[in-house]
Amino acid sequence: MTRTSLLSSLLRAQHQPFLIIDAEARIRFVNEAVKRVFGLTQADLAECPCCRLDVVAQSDCRHQRFFRDLEPYSETHALIGPKGEPLFVQIQGFPVLDEDGQVYLGESLRLLKPDTTTAGDATIVGRSAVTQTLIRALAQSAVTDVSVLLHGETGSGKELAAEYIHRHSPRASGPFVVVDCTVLSEDLVESELFGHVKGAFTGAVGHKTGLLELADKGTLFLDEIGDLPLSQQPKLLRALESGQFRPVGSNQTRHADVRVVSATHQDLRQLVQSGTFRQDLFYRLAVFPIEIPPLRARREDIPRIVDHILQDISSTAGREYRVHKEAMRKLLLYDYPGNIRELRNIIHLAAAMTPNHEITEDGIRLPLAASTASATPARACPTNFGRRKTDYEHAERLSPIETAEADYILDLLRQHHGRRKDVAERLSISERTLYRKLKRYGLNTPSATLRNNAG
Repeated sequence: MTRTSLLSSLLRAQHQPFLIIDAEARIRFVNEAVKRVFGLTQADLAECPCCRLDVVAQSDCRHQRFFRDLEPYSETHALIGPKGEPLFVQIQGFPVLDEDGQVYLGESLRLLKPDTTTAGDATIVGRSAVTQTLIRALAQSAVTDVSVLLHGETGSGKELAAEYIHRHSPRASGPFVVVDCTVLSEDLVESELFGHVKGAFTGAVGHKTGLLELADKGTLFLDEIGDLPLSQQPKLLRALESGQFRPVGSNQTRHADVRVVSATHQDLRQLVQSGTFRQDLFYRLAVFPIEIPPLRARREDIPRIVDHILQDISSTAGREYRVHKEAMRKLLLYDYPGNIRELRNIIHLAAAMTPNHEITEDGIRLPLAASTASATPARACPTNFGRRKTDYEHAERLSPIETAEADYILDLLRQHHGRRKDVAERLSISERTLYRKLKRYGLNTPSATLRNNAG
């Protein structure tokens, strides 16, 4: 056995994730533990830059530093997990030599805390480029302690994103407290946020702990912050700036250490210009702004989201559900003004009404306006997407979700004139992964594309 093959065998047997990186800072080898922990294979990472797994790019890259100084290191970093969540790891880097004496960097990774991707049901489903960009932004914000402002349409998943940030932050073991600003009138804001003592006002028959104090050592989520009354905004700002507040009716100052995540469907900058939202509070809340995309902007995620919803339904109903391909196509063509919340309601109704285990096209009940007019075509979903009667080489063994994915990949190939690199970037996958999908769907030959193009 050669030295190289012996080394490869030893590395593959390592229980901890292990990578080998060359002098050009490209990943050249990963063991099976990398696939298990990060959900990435050798093919996914081949020739990738070394920072592919890092949540936050380092200005002083540890890999480049190693090849400059050739000194081993031991550092703690946040790397990207299989669903975009940050995983905190202890990294040990040291030199590895091949048979020719060529120096490579070996990195052994040790997890410092368990994977909490699904903790608190804060799972974000989707593999589209739009969703992966969102997950990366959420993961980057999670490892900091700055204030985050989430902006997105109603039903787009802002609270889920806020909980995701909390569950993957250093404050994950602390409370996650939600404040619905839409129900806070001027008379209730102080009492709800700061609490009150007995006798503070008529009806205050006992002591009440405020939401700010309940969130101590955790995350305070201010949902629809744009609806907070203007007169009460200075009090919130002072409490957030100082960490100090007084319950209504009390002369004692209390303290709370909270991380603030806010959300709104409104344009706060316009509210600032109109004088209905304080500029200083806006800057205090919007240190790390994140845009939550509407569902129509990540239409290719719909099959996976539907599958995730059906898994939840099946676990409570005690029966398995599947979606007929025509039903899936109908779902893919709708624009979802209510976003994920609306999609969830549609699927729950369809599952409740189906007499068997398969949800058919007739079982997908959309609003009347959507039933009488075609959905507005989106850039991510051409007008012919989902209406084509596909004739894939391996169609008989494809699930409805896989058929929808094959349709989408075929559309992307047409949009990008067959340039696989562009399609892979759009899908946020490697070219090798795209090639495997094309092979599985029988789309890896020009004739296959032409055959389906005629449909």
